[in-house]
Amino acid sequence: MNQPVTNTYPTEPSINRGELPDPFALPDGGRVRTREEWTERAQAWSDMILNMEYGGLPPVPDSVTVEALCHSGVSRWEGAPKLRTYRVHCHGGAQPFSFCVKILYPSGDGGPFPAVVNGDGCWWYLTEEIAQRVVRSGCAIVYFNRTEMAKDLERSDPTWKARSGGLYDVYPGMTFGTLSAWAWGYHRCVDLLCQLPYIDSSRIAITGHSRGGKTTLLAGMTDPRIGLVNDNASCAGGSPVYRYVGHGGESLTILDSFPPWFSNDLRPYFGRENEIPFDQHCMLAAIAPRPMLLTYALDDRWSNPEGMVQSAWAAGEVYRFLGSADNLAFNIRPGTHMHAPEDWEVLLDFIGWKWQGKAPKAAYNTHPYTHLKPAFSWSAPQ
Repeated sequence: MNQPVTNTYPTEPSINRGELPDPFALPDGGRVRTREEWTERAQAWSDMILNMEYGGLPPVPDSVTVEALCHSGVSRWEGAPKLRTYRVHCHGGAQPFSFCVKILYPSGDGGPFPAVVNGDGCWWYLTEEIAQRVVRSGCAIVYFNRTEMAKDLERSDPTWKARSGGLYDVYPGMTFGTLSAWAWGYHRCVDLLCQLPYIDSSRIAITGHSRGGKTTLLAGMTDPRIGLVNDNASCAGGSPVYRYVGHGGESLTILDSFPPWFSNDLRPYFGRENEIPFDQHCMLAAIAPRPMLLTYALDDRWSNPEGMVQSAWAAGEVYRFLGSADNLAFNIRPGTHMHAPEDWEVLLDFIGWKWQGKAPKAAYNTHPYTHLKPAFSWSAPQ
């Protein structure tokens, strides 16, 4: 699937703040030694990252009910897949809240089907060709608009400080950022899917691009029901580490460009990334040992693909410790910043490998960065 590399870039990183934190390290100075101890340590990393970086999560609703809006199909497509539209009602907040979800799934008797949830309904990356390809693979595609949970505002928008609309009106006075609100939307989609007999609730995958990729990592870290996580080019605040930013990559200053997305607790670490008590590899490690795929592009310098490789290498030590080294994989294709058809093909290849008993065909865990050395000296306990 990968094509020859044609472009080269400076090898000197924009930011290099030294050693990545040891995810096995314990507050008392010791290290995790058993898989049982890792479970507790993973939860501690998750709690720290969730609150310090993203401002916590909106509350779990008191109850979630589902309203069927449309039962239809796409007869002009091969196999005439079925189309269902639902309104998901979330109860228990200061005011009612609901949002719409569309599900396209194979017709016939092959179910229940694995599901791929994509919250990027505010963008145009899911083409008919991609949707057909997902269904042909034997999966359902689940589509929603995460900006129904919270608006997507930049600092240049004068209304960003208002924290109004969506979940900010449902749960007023809380500290969660926009990314957390979007992740909450993925969780409510899981609530829906667990109620549908044609969906295999043990095989729910999530995917998202760029800021949507940041969202999928946060959603996966905070909901163990999500069985497979795909980050597509999430940039800073996603899978790449803050301590190592390749030439031209997005850095911690993303907090200045998109302050509503995050907590303010990382702001004091501008230029002092080495003092952050975690880095993004700890987030990936907190998802282990569930399957996780990171899909990036060579010419997408802003996404910091070198920092993603560093993060994958470091989190890979945790996956290895848990006996699931093959469950963390990355793929770097030629091209720029987009959720390309090639990325979807790699995701379906990864799902086929992990859930459908198919041999992998994609090129995993290869990269052209011959200058890159691991930004850590520790390794998994023996």
